[in-house]
Amino acid sequence: MPNFARFFALCPDMLMAANLRDGVLTHVNPAASRALGWSEAELLSRPFLELVHPDDRDGAAALSVPRAPGQTNVRLEHRMLRKDGSHFWTEWHTVYFPDDELVYGVGRDISERKQAEAALAAAEAERAAVLESIGDAFYSVDAEWRITYANARAAALLNLGGAMVGRRLGDLVPEKNKARFGPQFAWFRQAMKDRQQRNLEYFSETAGRWVSARIYPRDDGGLSVYYQDISERKRMEETLRASQAHFEAVANLVPDLLWRAEPDGTPTWSNQYWTEFVGQPLETLPDGGWGELHPDDAAEVRITFEASFRSARPISHECRVRRKDGVYRWFLMRIQPLLDGDGAAVAWFGAATDIDDLKRAQGQQDLLIAELQHRTRNLLGVVRALAAQTLERSASLDDFSERFNSRLGALSRVQSFLSRGSAIGIRELLLAELAAHGIEPNEPRVILEGPPAELPDGSLQALALGVHELTTNALKHGAFATPSGRLAIRWSIETEESPSLSLEWCESGLAMPDSDRPVCRGFGLDLIERSLPYQLGATARVAFSPKGVACKLVVPLPNAGSLALAPTAS
Repeated sequence: MPNFARFFALCPDMLMAANLRDGVLTHVNPAASRALGWSEAELLSRPFLELVHPDDRDGAAALSVPRAPGQTNVRLEHRMLRKDGSHFWTEWHTVYFPDDELVYGVGRDISERKQAEAALAAAEAERAAVLESIGDAFYSVDAEWRITYANARAAALLNLGGAMVGRRLGDLVPEKNKARFGPQFAWFRQAMKDRQQRNLEYFSETAGRWVSARIYPRDDGGLSVYYQDISERKRMEETLRASQAHFEAVANLVPDLLWRAEPDGTPTWSNQYWTEFVGQPLETLPDGGWGELHPDDAAEVRITFEASFRSARPISHECRVRRKDGVYRWFLMRIQPLLDGDGAAVAWFGAATDIDDLKRAQGQQDLLIAELQHRTRNLLGVVRALAAQTLERSASLDDFSERFNSRLGALSRVQSFLSRGSAIGIRELLLAELAAHGIEPNEPRVILEGPPAELPDGSLQALALGVHELTTNALKHGAFATPSGRLAIRWSIETEESPSLSLEWCESGLAMPDSDRPVCRGFGLDLIERSLPYQLGATARVAFSPKGVACKLVVPLPNAGSLALAPTAS
């Protein structure tokens, strides 16, 4: 058998022949000798089982069991011993020749494969340990939708009894529930088709709870699926949404500008009133809302706020904010930090209260107080002057009392007008002064004729005293001292140079003898011809004629632009 011998010698696999009676080796090729470290002579006449690892000899003994002629033995894997005591894994295939009482075996070193299988088994065990220990439920399916692995949490979460591995995914869902799983299966099929990762959140009818699914394509065409129970998270999110909705509903009812900001001051939310006032939400403004502050206030507010951000302390500051129509209004701004356990700000909350009306009221109040003080000083000066002038020209104490009280009454009426806070017209002043002297508004002997004319507050006191003196004189010596007397008071508005009120007082119907004409200048005449020009910049002229007193006054009117020029009569 020259060719067989040559093959036997050159074959890279281990070739051996053993006696069927006792298992002693009868033939060994060079490859077997090299692999085992024994010489051919040392191997021959040695039982084959002595070369097998002791732990594997029971299995290797099957090589010596007789088979039909030419039948290939069952493939066996076991470890072989080297001469130096080491061992390695081999795979053997045998052929029996009963007539020769021999069994021939072909062996191959599979140590590397065994090592790879061991490593793979270890990796699989480690993977299984990891997948069983993770908090996620996990399972995988192949391209035919058969489950290839599922950890215990998957069975528990998906409420699936029994073994999952080997079953088709669709078979795990009861027929009555499959319609509800249609959308979920569609997502899974799409992920398997386009080989793209998918992240889903949905309410699982099988689990009876909210789940989050992460779907990853596998190299074998299947899918790996990770599940998490997110029911608690969903419940908390719903609670948070309800709380947020409640907060925003309350915040939108408050007539203040409210906002929330990050620790560095970047706004993240503002209420509805802010949007209505400014025109858009604070968090959408590119400059964080600083541009809405008045230019004269912005720098100081920024410095104050930045100091508060650094110190994590609340502050308040007054400044002006621009309304969407461009009008600036005063606000009291307050910011308050939300602190963590270490005292660091994790968020800021701000509120701005509209104090524009209050600021204006305070300003008006200050103005009124100043005006009151000014008028009080002026009034005291007038009373002092009235007392001095009346005392100087009074014949007796009773005469002084009568005249002084009459003039104080005129001053009192003027103060009553001023306290009303509304404009006083010349007609109203004349009627009030005449009525104070017992002359009724419908008195047929009196004519009042002229257009509406509002009197400046600064002119009212002096002009009222002048009218009082003229009326007092008319009662004592003039138009009202005799039944035939008449009084005509006419006025007009002159606008040629500067707005002014021109008033003429004309008494008639009486014969005044020369002896009744004043021979010296009294307080009334001084008041009209000297005080009115001095105090009001007016021009005044008083004339005494046999028919009665005639007086003409021209008083400047700074607010004449609001006057109606159509004359009225009564």
